[in-house]
Amino acid sequence: MNYSRGDYRRLKQVPSRLIVLFLASVLVFAVCALPADAAEQSPMDPRVIADTNKPGVVMIATLYTAKLSTPGVVMSQDAIAQLQNKLAADIMNGTLSNDTNAIMDAILAAIFKDPFKYLIPTDVVTTREVKAGATGTGFIITPDGYILTNAHVVYTPEDQLKELLITTGLQELIEQDVTDFVNELQGSNYKPTEETLQQLRNAAAGFYIRYTTLAEVQTQVYTQMGVAIPGVQVLQKGFASEVKKRGEPSPGKDIAILKIDEDNLPTVPLGDDSALRTGDQIYVIGYPGAATFNPMLAEESIVESSLTSGLISARKTMPGGWDILQVDAAMTHGNSGGPVFNAQGEVIGVATFGSIDSNNGAEVQGMNFVIPINIANQFLKELNVTPAESQLTALYKEGLALYNEGKYARALDKFREVNELNPGYPYIQTFISDSRMKMNNAPAETGTNWTVIVLVAGGVIILAVLMVIILLLLRKFNFKLERRPLAPPSVGEPSMKAEESNARPEKEQSDSEK
Repeated sequence: MNYSRGDYRRLKQVPSRLIVLFLASVLVFAVCALPADAAEQSPMDPRVIADTNKPGVVMIATLYTAKLSTPGVVMSQDAIAQLQNKLAADIMNGTLSNDTNAIMDAILAAIFKDPFKYLIPTDVVTTREVKAGATGTGFIITPDGYILTNAHVVYTPEDQLKELLITTGLQELIEQDVTDFVNELQGSNYKPTEETLQQLRNAAAGFYIRYTTLAEVQTQVYTQMGVAIPGVQVLQKGFASEVKKRGEPSPGKDIAILKIDEDNLPTVPLGDDSALRTGDQIYVIGYPGAATFNPMLAEESIVESSLTSGLISARKTMPGGWDILQVDAAMTHGNSGGPVFNAQGEVIGVATFGSIDSNNGAEVQGMNFVIPINIANQFLKELNVTPAESQLTALYKEGLALYNEGKYARALDKFREVNELNPGYPYIQTFISDSRMKMNNAPAETGTNWTVIVLVAGGVIILAVLMVIILLLLRKFNFKLERRPLAPPSVGEPSMKAEESNARPEKEQSDSEK
C-alpha cells in the first residue's frame, strides 16, 4: 500500500502526539504521587493538634517580692462627730429609724462612700516583705529555649503591681482590721452581712493602696514544664527565665520573648496570619487559672494544659494602627501568652486579653483577642531569633504519626528514642505506656505500606489508560504495526503522482511497438 504526502504527514504527527500525551500522563502521575506536605495541607484532627503541641506549651510563673511600709489606721474623730450629728438630725426629722441596725448601716454606708474621709494613717509604720505571683502561658519556638508569651505575663506596671502586692501580700493584715472592727460592734448586737464584710475589706485595701510605699521590688520569671519521671507522678520543673525583649501591655504590642538555658526542648511551629479570614477555625492551648488551679482537682493536674476551640470573629484595629484578631474561643486569666493555632496546627497568634462587662466587671466570653503572630515575628527579627523545630519534636511527631496509624511497635521505638535523649520530655512516658498496651491488645503489624500500594496502583491505572489511548490513535490513522511507511522522497525528486504519469507513456509506447 502506498501513502500520499498528506498520509505521510499525518503518520509523522502520530509519534509527536503520543509523546505529548505520554509526558502529560507522566506529569499527572507525578502530581498524584506527591507527598501530602507538598500539596495543600488539609485540616488536622484537633486531637493531633493537642498531642503534637502540648509538650511545647509551658506555664509561665512570675514572682514579685517587695518591702511594704504600711502605716496604722484610725478613725477620724472629727469626721465621726460630723456623721453622728447628721444621723441625729435624720432621726429627728424621721428620715432615719432610731434602730441600732439602721444606724450602723448608715454609718458603714457613709464610710464605704468616702473611706479616706474617715480612715486616716498614723505615724506608726510597719515594714514587711511580701510576695505575690501571677501565671500565664508561653510556648517554645527554638530547641535552645526561646519562648513567646505576653508582656503583661512577665511585667506589671508599678501602680498595678502595688495593688497586686497589697491585695495578696497584706491579706492577713486586712482580715485583722475587719475582725477588729467587728469586735468593736459586739456590744451593739449588730450583725454585719457578708456583703458588708467584703465592703470593709475593700475599704481597708483601698487605704493601704493609697498610703503604702514600695521598696526593693524584685521580679523573677520561671518557665514551668511538665516533667515525666518513671515510677513517679508527673511533676513540674521550673526554669529560671530571662526576659530578652518585651513590648508594652495592652493596648501596646503585648509581646515578650524569654530565654531559658536548656537544649533539645519541645517546640511548636509558627504559621502566618495574613491569610486568615472571618470564620476560620482556631484552637487555643493554655493554662486557664479556673481549670488549672481548681481545688477539686488532684495536684498533678496542674501540668495538664487545656484545649479550647472557636472561630475567627473579626480582624480589628488597635489604637497604634496595627491589627488584632477577635475570636470566640473560650479564654480566661492564665491563657494570656498562649499559642493560638490554625487548622493545620501552626501558631497564628498569641492569646492576650478578653472583654469586661462595664456594668459588673465580669468577663464576657466569646469576645477575646489574639495578637497576630506576624506582630510577634517583628520582635523575633529584632533579636535575630529564627524559630526552628527541635530534633526531639521531629522524632516525637514521627512517633505520633505511627501511633495514630496503629503501628504501635514502630511508634514505641520512636518514643523510646525521644525518652533516651530527654527523659523529662513531657507526655512521653504516657505514650510509651499506651503504645505497649496497644501492642498487647492489637494484632501484629504486617508492615504493609498502603501509601506505596496506592501510588503503584494509581500508576498502573494511568499507564493502562495511556495504552488504550495509543491504540485508539493508531486505529484512527489506519496504522498497523507490521506496515512500514515508504521513505519520504528526497529533495528535488518528483512526487509519486509525477512518477506514475511518466510511467504511462512508456507503457503505451511499448504496446505500440508491439
